[in-house]
Amino acid sequence: MGRFLVRHVDHESGAELARFALPNLMAYEGIEYVYRQLFPAHQAAMTFQMGVAGPTPSYPNDRPNTGGGVAFGPTLTFSQCTNAQANEGGCYTSPMRTSFGYARQALNFAASMEADGGGFVSQEVTFPNSHSWSPQAAADWDFPWTAEDVEQPPPEWTPQESWEPEVGYPWQRPRKRCGTDCDPYDPNNCLRPYVYQWDPSGELDWLCDFRKMGGFPITLAFVADTSRNKLTAAAAFRVPVLLRPGTALHIRYQARIFGAVSRDFAYRFARFAFGKAGSRYDALYCRPVLASLVKPTRRTTFADVSPHFHMHFAQVALSSWTYVASPPPRVESSNTPQWTNTSGAAIGPFAWLAVYGSVGGSNELMWLTPIDPAVSVPNGDTLRVPSKVRFQLEGV
Repeated sequence: MGRFLVRHVDHESGAELARFALPNLMAYEGIEYVYRQLFPAHQAAMTFQMGVAGPTPSYPNDRPNTGGGVAFGPTLTFSQCTNAQANEGGCYTSPMRTSFGYARQALNFAASMEADGGGFVSQEVTFPNSHSWSPQAAADWDFPWTAEDVEQPPPEWTPQESWEPEVGYPWQRPRKRCGTDCDPYDPNNCLRPYVYQWDPSGELDWLCDFRKMGGFPITLAFVADTSRNKLTAAAAFRVPVLLRPGTALHIRYQARIFGAVSRDFAYRFARFAFGKAGSRYDALYCRPVLASLVKPTRRTTFADVSPHFHMHFAQVALSSWTYVASPPPRVESSNTPQWTNTSGAAIGPFAWLAVYGSVGGSNELMWLTPIDPAVSVPNGDTLRVPSKVRFQLEGV
């Protein structure tokens, strides 16, 4: 199972404020596109990005809605993580996302054979909140046209209590007028009422200060194929992390491919699907395997299996595959392989069904499915796969 490794770091000192690992939930909408990097019909390589968001708010001008909004689970989608109801989408311009640490980062993967193969890991990407925190004097908050509960500064600035009014996210509306260019008795008489002095472009004129919340609450990290806008992997934080000014989230993603697959197949899958390197299989085949094969392991190769094929039961090509979206998502062959015994004698017993791929003229074992109990095929009878050959990815 994959996992996100997260570090919350202070910019100035470099000190780690928190470190934790989050298990991945592979999103349904991304599985199809991962499968199709290896199974026909092949699609163009994916382009990965990592992002952070909080998909639980109902609307950008409300507080996080823990009783509603978007539920975290395998049906979570890319659009739900990035639309205007999520933190990332609430920062609706590129300068906003960059300044608050919500801009998605490009992601590349490196595959390795370590830990039995099929491992892949991304580089560490950074989500920094580039805002500065510079509280103003308490007197600067006391404009006469605003209610007292809105104007109370946080308790670390002055010894006041009950400073938290019912307000929404900081993007809801500017909390005060900036600088000395405003008439204290006329809120509409301002030269540059909302603009931060560090933003000469004027693109961030929606906010002056950040006194109620030092950053946006982040509840989710995700990996997406941005060439198709499909969510590939996601992980929910146990508690929201406040990405406040002066801090950054450092995140990388690492995983292994699990299941009854060979080490070589897992490695090739990781290299091609996530690293966009290597080559996919030219053709896929299946063939029954005699019970004389020693119980296979992840390190079992095609060379180990091939002596246990029976010459009368030849390979059957699995030329095309269909993606099945209903849970659990999987791919399945379009044809149903079968073998008829016309040898004149019983053949068997068969204990496995091998699926393997052809790469540049050589074969590589993909996975073995047990036939339990093992069966012998009398002369004139047929060995048939009861339904289509199926492959389900257990975790990446």
